[in-house]
Amino acid sequence: MRLVINTSHQRFGGAIQVALSFITECKNFPEHDYHVWIGHGVGKSLRTEDFPSNFYFYEFDFGPINFKKIREIQNTLSVLELKINPEVIISTTGPTYFHSKAPQIIGFNLPLYIYPESPYIQEMSWKAKLKLALKRKVHFHYFKRDAIAYVTQTDDVNQKVRKVLHTDKVFTVTNTASNYYKNWKIYPNLLPEKKAKVFRFICISSYYPHKNLELIPKILEILAQKEINNVEFVVTLKENDFKTNIGQHKQIYNIGPVSPEVCPSLYNECDALFLPTLAECFSASYPEAMMMEKPIITTDLGFAKSICGNAALYFKPKEATSAAKCIIQLLEDESLHNQLIQEGREQLNKFDSPKMRARKYLELCERYKVSDRLA
Repeated sequence: MRLVINTSHQRFGGAIQVALSFITECKNFPEHDYHVWIGHGVGKSLRTEDFPSNFYFYEFDFGPINFKKIREIQNTLSVLELKINPEVIISTTGPTYFHSKAPQIIGFNLPLYIYPESPYIQEMSWKAKLKLALKRKVHFHYFKRDAIAYVTQTDDVNQKVRKVLHTDKVFTVTNTASNYYKNWKIYPNLLPEKKAKVFRFICISSYYPHKNLELIPKILEILAQKEINNVEFVVTLKENDFKTNIGQHKQIYNIGPVSPEVCPSLYNECDALFLPTLAECFSASYPEAMMMEKPIITTDLGFAKSICGNAALYFKPKEATSAAKCIIQLLEDESLHNQLIQEGREQLNKFDSPKMRARKYLELCERYKVSDRLA
């Protein structure tokens, strides 16, 4: 099969990890020819020299997407598609803003469009809600125009996408921790040496308002009032995002964006995962923490529970007092700590392995491919 893996539109965010893992795992299926359109976000971490001769790479940096840029994307990729003549095109996230001649399978990973009950959306101003509704309409237009089928990462998202896009061509392929976590390497420490009795929470995420990272300083303030000063948080934000939205704090370390292969080593320097997010289609942080045997504290929302099950402590969304209570509970109860780790091991069995995920993507490509479509 001759296929295109399209990441040309991807610049940042958690979807980068999914694309990188899929591309890498495709090496296990040498019967296909892979034409990989590399966007800026994926290109920063992809070592093209590590791939065999049935992989062909094309680099792009379209920058921020606007209507003028969409025309550029269409014109540029159309020429390349004619040259490659693929049987199918797949992108693990969309919209791709590219109307191809070959069948195109696109991943859906936009939680704010399908979880209107999220506290983040509920508290928006009417202007912000209007802006979100307009973006949703535009994005849905490109999804419907360009995709022959859709891929989601949970069954819950699958059902919601079927309703909002009015289609039954939606398939679930679960996310998981990449193979970097299977045989992880120890990199030089990114954090200062941890003092005795200090408990560190890791939160690997880019900045988005719905990630609710502003909650962290408020939690530390509540813990300080209770004379609990041995808790630290580690975030991975761009420096400007950190200064603007979090601010300097002696118990918060910002180490900046981290490449995927270094993340397991960073988890190893910490004690637990803290994720205050208000809307997700999936977060790889959950299975990553489970694989690294770290307890999880996260928001008490449907998407989080559908992924974590009994492997997490849940706090009321946006409530620092509730989050602080969970933290204290974890600090004081070693048996709970160990129980969450064990629950995480069991929860991992519900996720596809990286290789199985790639196999399922390729099976979808086989299902929808059209041989010699452009000939």
